[in-house]
Amino acid sequence: MPDLQYMRETYERLHQYPELSEHEFWTADFVAGELTRLGFTVRTNLGGTGVVGVLELGGSGRILALRCDMDALPVQEDTGVSYASKNPGVMHACGHDSHMATLLGTCAHVARHKQRLNGTLVAIFQHAEEIVTGAKAMLDQGLFAERKPDRLVGIHNWPSLPVGSLGLQAGPITAFADRFKVTFFGQGGHGALPHQTRDSIAMATAGVQNAFALAQRRVNASFPQTLSFGVIQGGTSFNVIPSQVVVEGTVRTVRLEDQETMIANLNQAFGAAAHLHGGDYSLEYRKGVPAVVNSTKVVEELTEIFAAKMPETPIVSQGLASLIGEDVAYYLQEVPGVLLLIGSGQEGAVNDLHHPRFLVPGETLATGYKALTSIVEGYLS
Repeated sequence: MPDLQYMRETYERLHQYPELSEHEFWTADFVAGELTRLGFTVRTNLGGTGVVGVLELGGSGRILALRCDMDALPVQEDTGVSYASKNPGVMHACGHDSHMATLLGTCAHVARHKQRLNGTLVAIFQHAEEIVTGAKAMLDQGLFAERKPDRLVGIHNWPSLPVGSLGLQAGPITAFADRFKVTFFGQGGHGALPHQTRDSIAMATAGVQNAFALAQRRVNASFPQTLSFGVIQGGTSFNVIPSQVVVEGTVRTVRLEDQETMIANLNQAFGAAAHLHGGDYSLEYRKGVPAVVNSTKVVEELTEIFAAKMPETPIVSQGLASLIGEDVAYYLQEVPGVLLLIGSGQEGAVNDLHHPRFLVPGETLATGYKALTSIVEGYLS
């Protein structure tokens, strides 16, 4: 793998200079410079700080898009490595530095073999994945306006899978990531005279319990889903019953029908709680990033490519669905494709994304490079 040293050096450099979502200015400039050096036509500032490189190959053929993400997290690094973050309070704790290095290494491979390949490679370096706004912003500003790719593959390192392996599963593998805010309206009063009030705190506590009960008993347990509450706000004094309480939370589902069921459950749970105590409620439900749904056809195509070009690599094809949000979903609503998971788990190491001591091992770069170059060779030869 002639590009492995380049990828390792690129990974370490990117790791040293992490930038938060929508502030990936140095990162975008670095990526654009590397793509320009490799001979790509480069478009910058797409939807914000997004970067896209396009390389026309030797003959006509398919358009293949490869996508990675660029943003880091507000985490203070605690790894102690020589290439640790130089930006206080900011760290590539999710491995996006490894994704960029892997894709740049793949771009170097394609540029070197440009004349014998056919079609077009589109390299998407997306900003603001951690706040799930970058993909939609790039699409809204015309990412696929001129020519839509025939296939799209996104990558993400995955510490739940051992290094040297890949994860490739058809169907939903991430969740609809929604948020909601419910406001309970009552009538406040003295804590010693609750019978003269309509207690909004009683409504909120009953509403939370009702919602948990319905989430447990009225959902299809065969499909991952969850309900969590993160905020309860109300009241100004220990002995004053407030007239209003606000509760906020999140819903994660992998199917549209489960999402709609959860919305109905919340309305019933909160309505029953409010009416029980003589009050009312208002639910604001915000549908967030959709679920990532891997194309069955593309999964089949990639399975054949990997079997032919890297048969020694273990491929995990079940049990990969999780309830995280990932905005590669927006691309996959437009183009047949997949989110490909690249194993980064190591025995005895920190194997948790967003952890201040999480690092991506070098073998993950190698596996990702072999996978992406195999995909390029499979689709564009």
